[in-house]
Amino acid sequence: MSLVLSPLVSDDAAGDPAGEGTRPGLGALIGAACLPAVASYLAAAVALAILTAAGGADTSVAGVARLGAAGWLAAHHVPLTIQGAPLGVLPLLPTLLLGALVARGATGVADRSGITQPVDAGWVAATIAGTHGVLGAVLALVATPVTITADPAQAAVGCALVAGAAAGLGLMRPCGLLPAALRRAPGWVRPGLEAGLWGLAIALSAGFVTVLLALVVSAPEVVEMSGPDISSAFGLTVVSIGYLPNAAIAGLSWLAGPGLSVGAVSISPVAVHAGPVPAVPLLAALPQGPMQPWWGVVLGVPLLIGAAVGRRCLAAGQDRSERLRILAVAATALAVGSSVLGALAGGQLGAAAFDPVDVPYGALAAALLAATLLGGGAATLLWPPGRPQALPDTDPEPDAGDPGLNDAAPPELHSSASPEGADSSAVELGNGGAEGD
Repeated sequence: MSLVLSPLVSDDAAGDPAGEGTRPGLGALIGAACLPAVASYLAAAVALAILTAAGGADTSVAGVARLGAAGWLAAHHVPLTIQGAPLGVLPLLPTLLLGALVARGATGVADRSGITQPVDAGWVAATIAGTHGVLGAVLALVATPVTITADPAQAAVGCALVAGAAAGLGLMRPCGLLPAALRRAPGWVRPGLEAGLWGLAIALSAGFVTVLLALVVSAPEVVEMSGPDISSAFGLTVVSIGYLPNAAIAGLSWLAGPGLSVGAVSISPVAVHAGPVPAVPLLAALPQGPMQPWWGVVLGVPLLIGAAVGRRCLAAGQDRSERLRILAVAATALAVGSSVLGALAGGQLGAAAFDPVDVPYGALAAALLAATLLGGGAATLLWPPGRPQALPDTDPEPDAGDPGLNDAAPPELHSSASPEGADSSAVELGNGGAEGD
């Protein structure tokens, strides 16, 4: 239970009271890096064993072990060659799951060791990246099936990049990487980055919803593409689920205008070029008919997302110039993030009519940059800023002997208090006179 809750523990609680941890040794770091690598390899081997068993293929231990190696490389987004045909468009869901596992392992290393310095985070991330890179090169050389090959150099670089990036994300909170990176940056950079990442998440959600709606509308085609029997339907459904993040990015590209292409098929809100597509249920979401007149309305979705981003910038800035600078940073972060995701979503798919699968990431970045600046600029300039909330009165109550109390009290309190004060004074005077007598 402590390992599960360790990422939620504060740095001071995870480390020693002084907050200064001890950098773990190289052996301990390599061991910690191997744990998510082995776990992800076993998960890939089990998943592929289930798929091959459902399809009636070879399920021997040696065959499953080699398939697990190929799946592990694919999860690190390493391009493969299957029977001479390149496979570069790889499912992003396994990559996301692998990244979450590596990030969780890196966070655990930081919490158990109590390290809090960015330089220590560099050592941990570099060790994890190097371990995955070496394992990737070894698996590409000796462990993949005969019909599936991968370039060892590409495997080493791809595995190292994916694992290093995931480890960096896992170490960002415990080692304070973001504050360290923005230490000398102006104060409006960080809220701009946060607003841009928030806008990117909203945009990807919009793309995902678009894909789901298209699948619901195309339900008969989804069933038709699911295969003739249960085993085929199961395998194709699992493949479709693995490519859902790719589809969400492609859906975002369609909403933004550049669209996507699968071989000869090209689809955007303003044009459709029909053609054959692979028999995968997920691709039933691609419209094969003529363009509909209402499709142009979807181009307003990125503008609405940009307006939402501008609203967040409006709340984060103190004046108009600062808000516009925050918006510029947010739009740049959103555009760069969408460009990276668009590049990862596509790739080669064999050498036939279905190659390549392309999400034009450059045009996607430009479209989202323009939409965010236009929608966000309108929201920032035209939307009235919210009124600052009045702070609660935190002044201490005046003491009973404060001379200003009587001045601040309402008149009725003076009137009600004065007779009592007079009576008490008279009593005291009377007692004093009696004593004098």
